[in-house]
Amino acid sequence: MPTVRASDGARIFYRVVGSGTPLILCTASFSTHLHWAGQEPELGRDHRLVSWDYRGHGRSDAPAPEQFSLAQIVDDLRAVHEAACGDEPAVVGGLSIGGLISLSYYLAHPERVRAVLLFNTGPGFKKPEALAQWQEMLERAASKMESVGMETYLEGRRAQAELLGLDPKSESARAVRPGILASSVPGLVAFARRVAGPVPNLVDRLHEIEAPCLVLVGSEDRAFRRAGEVMAAKLPHARHQILPGAGHVLNLDQPEAFAAAVRGFLSSL
Repeated sequence: MPTVRASDGARIFYRVVGSGTPLILCTASFSTHLHWAGQEPELGRDHRLVSWDYRGHGRSDAPAPEQFSLAQIVDDLRAVHEAACGDEPAVVGGLSIGGLISLSYYLAHPERVRAVLLFNTGPGFKKPEALAQWQEMLERAASKMESVGMETYLEGRRAQAELLGLDPKSESARAVRPGILASSVPGLVAFARRVAGPVPNLVDRLHEIEAPCLVLVGSEDRAFRRAGEVMAAKLPHARHQILPGAGHVLNLDQPEAFAAAVRGFLSSL
């Protein structure tokens, strides 16, 4: 099980499948590398597919809360990139907060990113009240995890939609549950409060993203439909696509269509 030491000493787990141009995928909050396992056979055919666990998630360490920040997660991604791919530039992308992390990684290291994949994600919030509502939602999730534990948390309808997909009893959903349940609850809580909650406003920096971008949004994830439209309009080189029949975890809901959309975009680079 490969791990890399982050700049603060935390061990970060990653997995590499296939060979070719590096493709690094970042998960949504509270998810693990297992959320991308279903895409490994298809996307690993032509790419070195790298999936990884954020600190506090899955097989990665869960350090003290003060060691969680977006800047540290972006630096963890840098460490994973170097360990798995050396100096070779990669296509970097992610779901939900993973998309914002990918944008932040490009802004920090544009020379290391060939293209950006943005799945059901957004660039942060321009209005303070919108950010406050987002943080309140993450705080409710964190507080519930603390009080009931992860297994009971996953029984909630919203948690299932955001972590297991539209069909929480599907084979794909069952395959990702062990990774979620293996995560550190204090680590997930710290991530919610210190990383996913206080997201930066990147709206006014989207014009700086010169790399080609795929903005892929599930037709049933109405919360991110508008964010996808904003990013597609402001990113200089964006392909905007709606994935029919997919909710927030679009790669679990429509795995074949998801892989086809990503492969189609990658083949155009």
